[in-house]
Amino acid sequence: MLNKIKKSKEKDRQVVTDTKYDKMIVDGILHIGNILNNGYLQCKYLRRNGIDADSLNVDYQHVQGQPEWAEVDILEPVDEFNPDWSKVDLKGYKRPAWFFDVTLSEIEKVAKDLRNRKYSEIQSLINQRRNSLPKKIKEFVKTVIKNNKVIKNTGLCTKLRKIRSGVLRGQGGANADNLKQSTIQHAELIEEYRTVFADRRPCLSKADIDEWIERSLAHRAIFKHYRLIQAYSLDPIYVLLGNRNQPFICYEHGTMREFPFEDSARGRLYSLCLKKAEKVIITNADCNKSAERLGLDNYIYIPHIIDDELFKPSETTLRKKLMEEHHCDYVLVAPSRHHWKNCPDGLENSWFKRNDILIKGLGKLFKKKPDLKALVVFFEWGQEVDLSKALIRDCGFEDKVRWEPIRSKPALKEFFNAADVILDQFNDGIGTFGAVVPEAMACAKPVILNYKAELHTWCYPKLPPAINASSEDEISKILSNLLENKSYRMKIGESGFDWFVKYHSSRIVIDKLTDVYKTISDKYGWGWEL
Repeated sequence: MLNKIKKSKEKDRQVVTDTKYDKMIVDGILHIGNILNNGYLQCKYLRRNGIDADSLNVDYQHVQGQPEWAEVDILEPVDEFNPDWSKVDLKGYKRPAWFFDVTLSEIEKVAKDLRNRKYSEIQSLINQRRNSLPKKIKEFVKTVIKNNKVIKNTGLCTKLRKIRSGVLRGQGGANADNLKQSTIQHAELIEEYRTVFADRRPCLSKADIDEWIERSLAHRAIFKHYRLIQAYSLDPIYVLLGNRNQPFICYEHGTMREFPFEDSARGRLYSLCLKKAEKVIITNADCNKSAERLGLDNYIYIPHIIDDELFKPSETTLRKKLMEEHHCDYVLVAPSRHHWKNCPDGLENSWFKRNDILIKGLGKLFKKKPDLKALVVFFEWGQEVDLSKALIRDCGFEDKVRWEPIRSKPALKEFFNAADVILDQFNDGIGTFGAVVPEAMACAKPVILNYKAELHTWCYPKLPPAINASSEDEISKILSNLLENKSYRMKIGESGFDWFVKYHSSRIVIDKLTDVYKTISDKYGWGWEL
């Protein structure tokens, strides 16, 4: 390990339910949306700093948006799209009561119990929830998502969204009074859109609003219990339509690259949300270009939060196990989702990781160095795993690859610490990074990706020491140099660790978020002492 970092055998990670919520006031901040557990993790660290933050996850059952995935070393196979945690050894982990994982129709119940301070009843509801969707419909929707099928019939898309939520007209809180009240506000929103985007056509329409209004109004019951909403991805639309004039923050998940410019209901509504938000938090460095294109003056860069109590340099027996089983001298870990060939037009930079460039680069490396004893670890997640496997066979290094099931964060951390080098995304249209790079650096590992340093000058006082490789040949050459030169490899890892601590740690993220909340509190006179 690095000289500057203390070697220590990491103790078994004990995860307990946070009980501070019993003494907190429910007029604080609601985080809605939990893609990749970002909402959950931010609330977890905010609450440790005395900030009242709850996390709401509605109808999103992907395994990477579940707290168990962030907290438990899960070894057994888990359904990626609808995990059944009752069949998994969770090692005593219990979800905190401030994480509300509900269906749309259950929001009213959660809101009522919040009003009565009955956190235990909310948790009981979540634990006992039954998915009422007919099995055939649920399986169909899951297949559509998993197989990346694109449904062009917008009427069918709208109906499927309602079916997936278990919500049809008259259910989930979108009652007649709410609909009547919202109709009055439709004209105001449409006029506001015309003013803000005077040159944009087509304009926001009543049909656009109708596509989102029922689901948005169903959120109103819980929104009313919070001063501020931090809404992730496209969820700000629910605040805009569901509880008009409520202060909210837009948290970008790469969603600003293409979505605000779509000729669609969500494109027009989301772009209006970005304009009206108290603050737009950008987490992908390249998305400032979208902010400038939209004429935003309310945005700030805040890095993705990384659980740095988990991701840190530590010894692991996994490295020895991999080296013995595969008779290798080096371990390369490539955790990115497999998606590089097929997607709807215009969404390439939001969807693609360009694993094909990485695979071809590795093929060239092994062709030049046939005796290189290196193992490449890939993970079976993403829409195009089979395409990647076929390409690996074509490139001739199938015998040097180990495929692992999609892994929870505590399990993934072991692979990072077992690695010599981490390999991220190679999409030339992105040139930036999400969680993989800072997680690798937090573990003091060098990381290679398609990295455009110039995109990050507005984000950090000092640029991250990530290694750029924009082609197959560069991947092959850089990997060869790193593997041949251990001192260089260790130096890069050490500089990455130092950079992470100074510019990307959880402390940095929470401090920046706190500053945003304080500014909004001062504006509205809430008197938050943060």
